[in-house]
Amino acid sequence: MKQDVLKRVFDYIEDHLNEEISLDNLARTGYVSLMQLYREFYCVSGHSIKDYIRKRRISNACAQIKNCGLSITGIALGNGFDSLPSFSKVFKKIVGLTPMEYKRSSVFYTFLPGQFPLHLAETAIKIQSGQPLHGLTAVYLAAGDTDIEQQAINALKQAVFTAKRTDMSFRLFGLTPVQVGRSRQSYNLFIDTRNHEYWISALGEAGYHSIEPATLCGGEFAVLSVPFTGSINQAWDYLYSHWLAKSVFTLAGDHCREEFIIQKTGTIKELRLSLPIIRKQSSYIIEVTPFAQQHYIVAHAVGSHAEDEASAKLLSQINQRGFLPSSFYVEITSNGYLCGVEQTETGELSAEDGLSVVTLEAGLYAVLTADSFGDFTGLADIMTRWLEENCCYRRAGSPFALYTVNETYEEVSMKVCIAIGEHSVINGQSIPSNPIYNEDEEQMN
Repeated sequence: MKQDVLKRVFDYIEDHLNEEISLDNLARTGYVSLMQLYREFYCVSGHSIKDYIRKRRISNACAQIKNCGLSITGIALGNGFDSLPSFSKVFKKIVGLTPMEYKRSSVFYTFLPGQFPLHLAETAIKIQSGQPLHGLTAVYLAAGDTDIEQQAINALKQAVFTAKRTDMSFRLFGLTPVQVGRSRQSYNLFIDTRNHEYWISALGEAGYHSIEPATLCGGEFAVLSVPFTGSINQAWDYLYSHWLAKSVFTLAGDHCREEFIIQKTGTIKELRLSLPIIRKQSSYIIEVTPFAQQHYIVAHAVGSHAEDEASAKLLSQINQRGFLPSSFYVEITSNGYLCGVEQTETGELSAEDGLSVVTLEAGLYAVLTADSFGDFTGLADIMTRWLEENCCYRRAGSPFALYTVNETYEEVSMKVCIAIGEHSVINGQSIPSNPIYNEDEEQMN
């Protein structure tokens, strides 16, 4: 589906959120069949059409509950709901709070509309379901950590050619850990096959070891096809660090699949990358919370390899001092990449180590706790868009991320933060700090 078609569909939804939306009319707006619309809409947004519409309506209602003095009944009816009870039921299911609980809380729910133009790769990512597969697994020890997929499949090239020539039914998968950007020299291969005897012999002759029967779990996957000669690591990094962070999915396992798409001649046409995913239980919940003043010792680098250089410089100092930080500060600016750890009273690191100091001033911060890790810029963009549409707060600083790590420096949680200030006047009018609600509605909510 082309970008202009998708944009017409999303624009139609935005223009008619306060009305009953006919899915048939929506399909006619995009000049596509209803079945194609279902499929393409889910691939782009990660939502069914009805779920997307409900969340957009609730997101608009959330902004109105925080920012204006309308009654909850008025807000419900103005956002396409036919009654207060139906609105309250959907609101509690999506946000996790009743409307009045939400109004009094320090959290903000946001579900932003689709943004155009879409990144071209996003339209190439398909969400597909897969059944469990049964076959064999084996491990290949490569000569180095470069082009490890090519090394593993080249060792099995003759066996693959023979199997294709004899019309043997099989599928080949590489299994790779989800943490991207790490060097490795062993490669796990899975073969979906019933011809165990043939493949056990072929794998042994090709230098594979740890050959044994195995089952590959089914589930839902984000799938992206790339040329076999292309940049495989870059494609994985896009799926894991960029697309996943902006999507409504989270990881469903610790290994990904890369299926070798094999032509009749036995040559590899492409790799089909499959990231195991499940739907997140909720959309974006942003909490407004006060921070005390904090100081971070940071390394700074610029250029195309700024992240690697800054991280290496910081970790070198950490290793020399022999201490294990539990969290890291990361900020990406127009002047480069900053990576650091909090300055403590014991002073494990200091600016004299060739590093510098970043100070987070005391004040209010918008905080989004993320289920996925890696590049945080996608989530920072979402928070920036939320602030642009929010009447209560304005942006007062640059986005940054706080990563909590374990003893092997694997990320276990991530918080994306932005310093904010309170709006006191908009368009010459003061914002009511406590909009008045009907007591009857408060009792219902």
